[in-house]
Amino acid sequence: MAKKRKFFKRPAGRHAAAPETQPDLQETELPESGGPDAPDAVEHPALQKAPPPRVSKAVYKIAAVLLAAIVVLLVIENWENLTPGNIGNWIRTKAVGLGFGDGYPAELVGSAADAGNFGVNGGNVYVVSDTALTVMNSSAKTLFTARHSYNNPAVSAASDRYLLYNMGGTGYQVETVSGTQVSGTSENGDITTGVIADSGKFALALQPADMASQLCVYNKDGSLQYQYNFADTYINAVALNSDGTRGAVASVTSRNGSLVTRITVLDFSETEPIAEYESENNLVLGLTWTADNRILAVGDQAALVSDGSFAFESCSYDGRTVTAYCLTDSRAVVSVSNYAYGGDSTLLIFGSSAQPVEAALPGRAAWLSSSGSKVAALLADRVVSVDLTTGRVEAACEDVSDTKGIAMGDESTVYMLGVQEIRKENLKVIPAEEELSSAA
Repeated sequence: MAKKRKFFKRPAGRHAAAPETQPDLQETELPESGGPDAPDAVEHPALQKAPPPRVSKAVYKIAAVLLAAIVVLLVIENWENLTPGNIGNWIRTKAVGLGFGDGYPAELVGSAADAGNFGVNGGNVYVVSDTALTVMNSSAKTLFTARHSYNNPAVSAASDRYLLYNMGGTGYQVETVSGTQVSGTSENGDITTGVIADSGKFALALQPADMASQLCVYNKDGSLQYQYNFADTYINAVALNSDGTRGAVASVTSRNGSLVTRITVLDFSETEPIAEYESENNLVLGLTWTADNRILAVGDQAALVSDGSFAFESCSYDGRTVTAYCLTDSRAVVSVSNYAYGGDSTLLIFGSSAQPVEAALPGRAAWLSSSGSKVAALLADRVVSVDLTTGRVEAACEDVSDTKGIAMGDESTVYMLGVQEIRKENLKVIPAEEELSSAA
């Protein structure tokens, strides 16, 4: 006898067989999320959410310690500059610098300006004309203008501060975006040169009636900090370290019919010099105190390079004529030529030693300016930039015939001072296979 087979009706639901015909999608109702017919994570592992990666608390602690250490190091290295006045001035400079001007070229305020009173400080362009100091950002927006009445104005800039003084006169002032910080007149004699440090301290070289020259160092509020008298030499160049606690002075005299330059290194907490060096028949044109506490000097016959103990070494130009030079906080760059009134230039780039990196230029340099690892040279028909490490000419742009001076905004941008305007140009990279030739 045949056994009866039992048939079980399969319940409808999520285990039901697929219908034989395709339903109309517009009429089919999908199960609500979380409803009895919705797929769950057990049946579909792909629906399971991966747990977020867990970061160990130790990692957060290490990151916090490292960040705190960096902040402490920055504070220690810049302790002299971290004052409410400095911080407020920095904030105001950045706030005013926001926004856009009408772009370059920008018209000069005043009727004339010397190339030595033109440069870039903190990313902003500054120029001193016969009537005013003007500071602009990269889009030619004027950040501030400070009027003056000096007949021979000169300027030194550092950390958004500008020391403006009357060379051969007695007036001086320190300007920022916040206004005039210091204003005064020298009582002991006419000013021959001046310089301002990152800390806001500044120095003026004077010519008193009863001695050859005098160095006066002032705190950032204008009060006298230090004074040193030079009985028989005349100051022609001064440099300060970044916090204004030390300085180097180049002064000249005559001995046995020969010109002698003396470099005097001073600590403003001591009465006597900490080092002295003399160079015969070599007029020092400029000084810089480097970030690693060395002194570089550019003379008309030789460059002078010191070590950290202020022992100097000389490098002669071998009779070549200096056509231009520029100084940074790490290097001195000198343009020399075999001829006094013509001929191409060679750049001598001095760093930590008196053995320079040399770079041949396709023309005669009339002005130099440096930014980062590049230096730009103003030639007769163009501006070229040179790598300070390799000495290779890497980029160039066309020049306008009335250009008197240049200032690098960054490694690829240069500002040009014309007779009545300031222009801005981008330096274009020169292909490796291309070689620039001298202008005819």
